Amino acid sequence: MPGEHGSRVVSPRARDSFSSPRPAGGCTLPRSIMSSTRRAIVIGTGTGGLASAAFLARDGFDVLALDASAEIGGYLAPFSRDGFVFDQGLHYVGACRPGQLVHELLEALGVDAAELFHELDPDAFDLYRFPDLDIRVCRPLAAYRERLTALFPGETRGLRHFFGLLDGAARMHEALARNILGRPVLSDLVALTGVPALLQWSQRPLRELIEQSVTDPRLRAVLGGQSGAWALPPSRVVALAALLYMAHFSDGAFFPRGGGGGLRDALAGAAEAKGARFRTRALVEHIEAERGRVTGVVLAGGERIEADVVVSAIDPTITLGRLVSAAELPTSLRRKAAVIEPSMAMFQLGLGLRGDARARGLSAQNVWLYPSYDVEEGFSARFTGKLPARPMLFVSPTSIKDPSGALAPEGSSSLVVLTYVPHAKFRKWQSLPEAERGPAHAAYRDEITRWMLEELDTRYPGLVGDVVVKACGTPLTAADRTRNAAGAPFGPAMTLSQWGPKGFRTRTPVTGLFLAGSGVFGGGVAPCLLSGLAAAMMAKLSPR
Repeated sequence: MPGEHGSRVVSPRARDSFSSPRPAGGCTLPRSIMSSTRRAIVIGTGTGGLASAAFLARDGFDVLALDASAEIGGYLAPFSRDGFVFDQGLHYVGACRPGQLVHELLEALGVDAAELFHELDPDAFDLYRFPDLDIRVCRPLAAYRERLTALFPGETRGLRHFFGLLDGAARMHEALARNILGRPVLSDLVALTGVPALLQWSQRPLRELIEQSVTDPRLRAVLGGQSGAWALPPSRVVALAALLYMAHFSDGAFFPRGGGGGLRDALAGAAEAKGARFRTRALVEHIEAERGRVTGVVLAGGERIEADVVVSAIDPTITLGRLVSAAELPTSLRRKAAVIEPSMAMFQLGLGLRGDARARGLSAQNVWLYPSYDVEEGFSARFTGKLPARPMLFVSPTSIKDPSGALAPEGSSSLVVLTYVPHAKFRKWQSLPEAERGPAHAAYRDEITRWMLEELDTRYPGLVGDVVVKACGTPLTAADRTRNAAGAPFGPAMTLSQWGPKGFRTRTPVTGLFLAGSGVFGGGVAPCLLSGLAAAMMAKLSPR
């Protein structure tokens, strides 16, 4: 994102390669002579990569994490301009209370989630704004259901059905979290009673569930109002995937102090405290394997780094489609990596405002701005290649959500505003360096920027007039920064043909090679943290 009109906050976390003893001439000593400690390389340092590095180091691996960029963090890495700091990808996190998934995963790494995270407005951590209706999404689920029932009394039965499934998804989410963390309790058996009803929705889209539950078109839009969080319209996302995502916020939403950079630094610090090292500007060009077993990586320029384990936390289509030799993978897996559908591409604006954004009606919440009750329309550009007349916008008032005061100069405010655009319109410039993309690219970028700002000014009159800093990021910026296919921040689309068992797994056919990041369990902080734990657990159990 910052590459278009902003400057990066460059992390000083750059480290040398493994500090292995080398004899004269530069040849690596046999591992049996050097050490019995197993070496692990992590490719990519987004949330999944940082978690992988931290868990591997905790489990006794000698860890080197590589990132092709000038700084670590992937979508957690912030960028700044004129004292304003903007987040690239983190907007809120759920399950941050003691005993809940994110809290427990971080605690296992020595990170105090209670200190790190600040709770958003419990009465409205999400605000859905339709043309003539505002919906405040609150915690807990029972209170939110009561709120909707009061607004739509004729839909009581349908809301009971929908929230019954959502409540079951929340109990399933909690039970799975406890089992993954090795802390099951007897009451988890209760969650199993709702599994059959939920599993039928693992093969059906969210829109079908919504339409089966309620009839009011306004309420149907409300129940699909969080669709931007998984970058797919209700007609295409797997219903169970959407329910689990919504259930993740059943007990409220949180934002890290210091924004995404605060979480990045906490994870990197946890990894370094256990001995992990980081190296930036280290582009991996090939993952080496011999007789079906990973042996190391080769960087751009030819440098080879040996390893017993490699965790690739970048886009799995790149890992399996480009970095691993075709001879090492089944044809079916190579074909899958070639045809996988990414989630929708994102266009972001970072806005620095003079004055306090609260004066313009914003608060410690996310705002979803829908120009109509047709939620599907906000994603139409994906399929038509044309921008709709008015954009669906997501507004994240980051300096309000973070009480530390670190994200904007005193007396000012920072916002991140995003929408979804067709990656196909940017594809012709993707192979070019940023500085060589030319006036046509700049004109299209500016057209989208104006389109978004006009809608923002319509919905929050006067707010755009407060803008003193503007930075934009296209899908190409995201692809440049994170190497995600098609600039898709949430990894593979959670469609019926790709989600769950049909998606990518942590383990690969190459012994010692594992996947992490948004391509495994999905996008977002919790799935990526979990992917890091899963990769480390499997690496620990892998044969030497």
